[in-house]
Amino acid sequence: MSENIELNVLGCGSSFGVPLSHNIWGNCDQTNIKNHRTRPSILLKKAGKSILIDTSPDLRRQLIDNKVDNIDSVIYTHSHADHIHGINDLRAISLINRKKIPIYSDEITLNIIKNSFSYLFSKDSNHGYEPILLANTLNSKFIELNGFNIEIVRQNHGNIDSYGFIFDNKIAYNLDIKFFYDENYLDRIKGIKCWFVGCLRYDDHPSHASYKEIIDWTKKVKANQTFLSHMTAHIDYETEFKKLSSSRVYPAYDGLKLTI
Repeated sequence: MSENIELNVLGCGSSFGVPLSHNIWGNCDQTNIKNHRTRPSILLKKAGKSILIDTSPDLRRQLIDNKVDNIDSVIYTHSHADHIHGINDLRAISLINRKKIPIYSDEITLNIIKNSFSYLFSKDSNHGYEPILLANTLNSKFIELNGFNIEIVRQNHGNIDSYGFIFDNKIAYNLDIKFFYDENYLDRIKGIKCWFVGCLRYDDHPSHASYKEIIDWTKKVKANQTFLSHMTAHIDYETEFKKLSSSRVYPAYDGLKLTI
């Protein structure tokens, strides 16, 4: 029997978070703590090892709130700011644990990260920081990392690609998604134990699937549990919970913890 995976949702909001600047809550009931959403990031643990997916701009607060004091590896979905711009907060993890942290992404994302945050990878005369990260390119469809067997899923995100992941054939994670290049993907993950899928808003968007498309996908996949993530202030937690939970589809929330 394989080891259980502990999953901790650090953030499930979209690029603006909820509330937005100027205390804008949209359709969300601000008295419900499950509507307080930071930018997207998730932590997986198994057998004492951890993988962080994306470094949200809210990472420092997320690590404090969830009492995370160590990260073994980071894997990135793509290069957009709401998924990478908290990378500097890995410095504290590196310093406290006295180690360099390996990160993994596709070549395009890795080049953007290294160009934007070069001081995290190499020391030069312009700064005195010791490098804290080890760069690794994802260039195969399957990898083994920290005891996890991971399938890498390339998917469309408007004018760029993003990447989803399947962990140990138990958890599928597909956030910033317009459509899947693999037309059989939904059939392949049918009945999976847990699926996290991006659900930005109700209407159409040039780089995200619409709410109707996402719900149709969940009906096809019929995961044991499906969680909507990467949600804007258009989507209220309680409204969606009442509407979808009988189908084992739920809105995610910051701080959600699962054992799978």
